[in-house]
Amino acid sequence: MSKPFFDPKEKASGRLTPNWTESLEEAFGTPGVKGREGELFMIKVFESWDWDVTDHENDKKMQVAGIDLTFRNPSWMNSYTCDVKNNMDEYGCFFVYKDWLYKIKADRVFHVNPDTGWLAWYGVDEMREYYNEEFDRVKIIPKKSPKFIKRSKYNG
Repeated sequence: MSKPFFDPKEKASGRLTPNWTESLEEAFGTPGVKGREGELFMIKVFESWDWDVTDHENDKKMQVAGIDLTFRNPSWMNSYTCDVKNNMDEYGCFFVYKDWLYKIKADRVFHVNPDTGWLAWYGVDEMREYYNEEFDRVKIIPKKSPKFIKRSKYNG
């Protein structure tokens, strides 16, 4: 019998099965499809910037750590990892959730909206310092964003 990928009592993850699956759709259904669209969007963005990018969709170790992609600007010495969240609305607003913010091992988080082309990103450590742990989630609004959050538009 295979060991479950997550604790079946942990409902917050939204997984449809406790077993490891090789696609987000198998793991999460429709929300998984949306998540994968966000990851593919970020791959296109990185490639348009002529950056190196590695997709970790099928890498259980990386996915468990909350790492979707590894990226690197060729002028940098180091690569960085990121978690991609396809949860930005048409106005550039998005939520940061405490449950995943303190669980992920990625260096950066990218919030994206493939329909509008907008993306926002920040360092996980910076967001953890900013985050008010009294709340389960915090809404980030463009006009009131902390200075460490960067934004850009992809015109691919």
